[in-house]
Amino acid sequence: MTPRLPLLLFGLSALGACATAPPAGPPTSSYADRHVIEVSQTSQRLDIVAGASGVGLTAKARADIGAFASAYLRYGHGALILSAPSGGANADAATLLTHEARLALAEAGVSNAAVAGSAYDAAGSADAPLVLSFARFEARAPECAPIWEQDLAHQSNNQPWASFGCATQANLAALIEDPHDLLRPRDEDPRDSGRRDAILEAYRAGETTHATRSASESATISTVAQ
Repeated sequence: MTPRLPLLLFGLSALGACATAPPAGPPTSSYADRHVIEVSQTSQRLDIVAGASGVGLTAKARADIGAFASAYLRYGHGALILSAPSGGANADAATLLTHEARLALAEAGVSNAAVAGSAYDAAGSADAPLVLSFARFEARAPECAPIWEQDLAHQSNNQPWASFGCATQANLAALIEDPHDLLRPRDEDPRDSGRRDAILEAYRAGETTHATRSASESATISTVAQ
């Protein structure tokens, strides 16, 4: 038995070496990590000409403000800035336009609390505009390597090719309504507890908690097939 002991120990050590798992490598990055959508903050601006004649908003200016307000309600973040020229020859006309612009924004659905007023130095200009602006975000799609420059038939390491998933990221950047959603999720609206309270009240009273269905909604498969 003694001569066989070294051979037995060698066999056990060999089995133990076979059972040892290889060291884990770094995790494979996803296509979203390899083809990143760049999100940047920019601003949208609208200039309303304020002449020295004291004429109010024109029909075109009202239409432009309405479209600008719709864009703010859809893409805007923060306050809508309404900047009036100060120290210019058209100060009276600018004051009139500022008041009418606030009314036009309210008619378009922008609350007065969302509008922040400010002034800028017109340096004596006679046609300094009334400036409306707000912050928004833009998404820039990643640059995708041409598929014909890649050898898809020979992937020795069984890893995705260079442009794998890039088209999906590019489409997402083009289709997403508000790129700010890629930075953080939107705040949830408060829950509607009315229906929940009605169900609990019916449960406490021992009443039926489900909605009552009519005879037409209770049709069986056999009657539907007739």
